[in-house]
Amino acid sequence: MKLRERFHRWVATVRRRLFTGPPLVGLESLKVITEDMRKLGIGAMGAGVLGFFAPSEKITLGASVALLFVGAIIWLTGIALHAYIERERSVRKD
Repeated sequence: MKLRERFHRWVATVRRRLFTGPPLVGLESLKVITEDMRKLGIGAMGAGVLGFFAPSEKITLGASVALLFVGAIIWLTGIALHAYIERERSVRKD
């Protein structure tokens, strides 16, 4: 029973620090991650397009289409994070 109580106190402490403490990742670090995500997404989409138009035995047509969609999701996530960064910067300047 004591272990269970300690676990609940630990979870409560972690929640409190996450919601009221300083952010875990700053805007500058998030900006670097965002740029890398966008580059990774473009690379994956390029590989998917290349596999789509030049299928081979190593990469099938279905895999190239999946790679294209996964790359698009990664790229769009990078775009969304970039928009979040810009919104946070405008809020902090005001």
